[in-house]
Amino acid sequence: MKKLFLLGLTLILFFNCEKPKQRYFSESPEISSMKASITEYNNGDWESWRTHFADTAKLYINSLKSISTSDLENAQKEMLLSFSTYGFQDKGSFVEMVIDSTEKTWVNYWANWHGTLKDNGKEIDVPVHITAQYIDGKVVKMFDYYDSNPITVALAEIEAINALPVDEKAMMDKLDSYISEFFNKRDNTVLSNILTDNYIRYMNREKVASNPKELVASLDVFFTGFPDLKISILHKSIKDNNVFLHWGFEGTNTGEFAGYPASGKKAKTEGLSRLHFNGEGKIDIENVYFDQLDLMQQLGITLAPPAP
Repeated sequence: MKKLFLLGLTLILFFNCEKPKQRYFSESPEISSMKASITEYNNGDWESWRTHFADTAKLYINSLKSISTSDLENAQKEMLLSFSTYGFQDKGSFVEMVIDSTEKTWVNYWANWHGTLKDNGKEIDVPVHITAQYIDGKVVKMFDYYDSNPITVALAEIEAINALPVDEKAMMDKLDSYISEFFNKRDNTVLSNILTDNYIRYMNREKVASNPKELVASLDVFFTGFPDLKISILHKSIKDNNVFLHWGFEGTNTGEFAGYPASGKKAKTEGLSRLHFNGEGKIDIENVYFDQLDLMQQLGITLAPPAP
């Protein structure tokens, strides 16, 4: 009987001394994943940032309605065009991982988001709390909480300034320089006085440039293919801060164009453009439309139909 008593006592002591399951962590693969995603966000490395999320991840950004990872990426890209610098700051940040009572794994992250606006140099600070559920090393659900008001107000102020009427003569002077000096003489140095730093260009609804440097790069195919390219203004009209152009293009294809060898043929086409001037009298958005197929056909280029 005494032996049974001692055996029972030993079992009780063993189970009472068993360590409880660890539910709080300051280091883990999930925490490393969260930190890596923050660094990739700060660096604009969206391709790597995406890898931390499950394909079906649901993200709740200050809302009870979820969005997808691609929705968040596109929204952030659009907003960040207005900032010269941005990112989460290491100083004062904190990250932890917990396993809740239902055995779900959560990573919590607190930090200050800091950004500088391109248009006026204003600096914005926004405290942020992110909590994300991980399964098999991937985020399947994320809640992101922050006060969006400082960003919303700052962007609204810029929009209001950009909506202020601009002197029409000043607009026409900038436009004339844009066509005659940049397009027809290839003088890139004039662009700093004509375009905003966050200038955006769409060609046939496709975004081809998000700043003046990208504009120059996107037009290289035309400048190389048509060294004597000339743009002429056929008609123009002004409405508020918008200039609407009917323009003509002509040139001789003596250089490689879009991967095709020089044809030696002359080409002409026409197009329409809308250029918006901000409150400081610089172009910030340009929409261009023209018949690309007609231009290619004039050069004798036949485009193969898409594969079925």
